[in-house]
Amino acid sequence: MNLRDTVKEYNKQRLIINLKGMQVLTGWGIANTAVGAAGYFAAKDDQWKYFHGMNAAWGIVNTGIAAYGFSRIKNQARERVDFNKAYNHYKQDKKVLLVNMGLDVAYIAGGYYLMNLGTTDHNNPQLYLGFGRSIMIQGAFLLAFDNILLLSHNKYSGHWATILDEMRFTGNGFSYVHTF
Repeated sequence: MNLRDTVKEYNKQRLIINLKGMQVLTGWGIANTAVGAAGYFAAKDDQWKYFHGMNAAWGIVNTGIAAYGFSRIKNQARERVDFNKAYNHYKQDKKVLLVNMGLDVAYIAGGYYLMNLGTTDHNNPQLYLGFGRSIMIQGAFLLAFDNILLLSHNKYSGHWATILDEMRFTGNGFSYVHTF
């Protein structure tokens, strides 16, 4: 396999990983929207009403993010791929996942903070407890989701390192050497 075909294959695998991730996120989003909406109207207790309402809202947001992700994957799949473009997409995906993981931890911490407010604030503790629990669960799922995606991409990161190691730059040009 030549360098161009190798790069195309690695880029294809990156897109497949992202596609599967967006399918999971879509399922999570739709499930949260449906169950959250049903739970909101069925809940007798205000805490559970707030919990389900927040889950429904997160479901809508996650489904929207997944729709954007599908669009991005579709556009990148149509691109003419060279090494720089494919490698830059790969690095960008990893950066986005790392930033998302930081946000996920912040969601968990924020949810925990709201739950603590629910035990001390006497104005509307049910709101804080319901929202806090929901945000913690959403953050925990997203942290696991982003970690799994990052690990999946890292599985292929060694391939990029191999390509970079096999490239040779001279004062007059560039070559690719693959040792069998």
